[in-house]
Amino acid sequence: MYKVIHMTRGISVLTMAIGCISTANCFAGPHGYDLHNTLSPASGGMAGTSLARPQDISSTVFGNPATLTQFKGTKFSFGATFYMPEVDLTHDGSVTGTAFSENSGTDVFAVPNTAITQDLRGLGFPATLGLGLTAVSGIGAEFRGNPGSLGAGAEFIILGVNAGLGYEVTDRISLGFAATISFAELDLGLSSTSAATHDIGLRGTFGATYDTGTTMYGAYYQTELKHTFDNQVQTSANSYASPDIEQPSNIGFGIANNSLMHGNLLLAFDVIHKFWDDAKFWQDVYDDQTVVSLGAQLTRGSWKYRIGYGYGDDPTDTGTTGPIGGISQVFSNVGPIPLNQQVTQYIQATQAEVIYKHRLTLGFGYKGFLAPPIDLDAHVGWQFKEDRDYGTGSLPGGGHTNAETYSWHTGVALTWNF
Repeated sequence: MYKVIHMTRGISVLTMAIGCISTANCFAGPHGYDLHNTLSPASGGMAGTSLARPQDISSTVFGNPATLTQFKGTKFSFGATFYMPEVDLTHDGSVTGTAFSENSGTDVFAVPNTAITQDLRGLGFPATLGLGLTAVSGIGAEFRGNPGSLGAGAEFIILGVNAGLGYEVTDRISLGFAATISFAELDLGLSSTSAATHDIGLRGTFGATYDTGTTMYGAYYQTELKHTFDNQVQTSANSYASPDIEQPSNIGFGIANNSLMHGNLLLAFDVIHKFWDDAKFWQDVYDDQTVVSLGAQLTRGSWKYRIGYGYGDDPTDTGTTGPIGGISQVFSNVGPIPLNQQVTQYIQATQAEVIYKHRLTLGFGYKGFLAPPIDLDAHVGWQFKEDRDYGTGSLPGGGHTNAETYSWHTGVALTWNF
């Protein structure tokens, strides 16, 4: 009887892990699982640095909107980045009832990058409009191939449509605002305690830049992005929970300097602080996180060569005890199962393991690709392997679950200049 209850508890644990945390492997990066231009056409080759002087229009539309004023004329960009996460999990069986080791079965994910900017100076208005579409956040995992995982698998993807305006207050100072309308879809792949659903959210971004001539300073603030998933998780025989899941508010600061090598060498630095600890739902598994990025771009004729490095601290909340998102229990065929500390730590390990710290990127651009008004940008990136133990158990590191993860990405885009 104990074994049956123990196994059922394990199923409920995974149900909650998939149903509420919705996993953290697809698109996950040093910014938790938020992207922040790390997969953009040009910024992707500079570790995402783009808050002061972005090098592609997707990064200005989805980054600091004040930088829109740096783009003249009409520009249209279309491209995609392919992202591949790798996650190896080892569990001692103390939570699920079955020990297992498995690699996530997720395939390569395609992230769209489409943007357009329109300079309004020809109309006598010192401003630039920007529109764009991309994935702003995403997570997912696939462990169904291993019976010990009890069929774990899910995806949570947030697409954002941005509309922004950058206004040139003076020759040196610009201000900007952007609105994000998001579409979030949560596919749980379960049949009894949860269901697939979606929601629409809204976020605002406020930014400013200051130009000294050779050095550009930029800063921005993003509000929280909230989604409510109606009747997502069964909590009793006749009731369901509708958790609020918020992407955190963010504050960022950037510097970019092009005074070296006759203006042909651009050096950029960004720092972003993410308020995970104030975001509903994620505050129960993450702490606040600070991410720094360094990027460089060398221009040689029509060619631009890029390199970048990013570092983000591990946001895992080591003091978490549950519940998660205000949900203290889930309901299975044997009754309610409490979300205690052991269960919550297991969820962190299997579904919220955004433990990447180091990222290295390379990229290039070519002006006049195929035709004079068309530019090409491409990049590759690697997030170095990290691992950690969660909870207390019989694994060599002392935990009940170990997560080892790394990832790579590559992308390309064409930009038309009118």
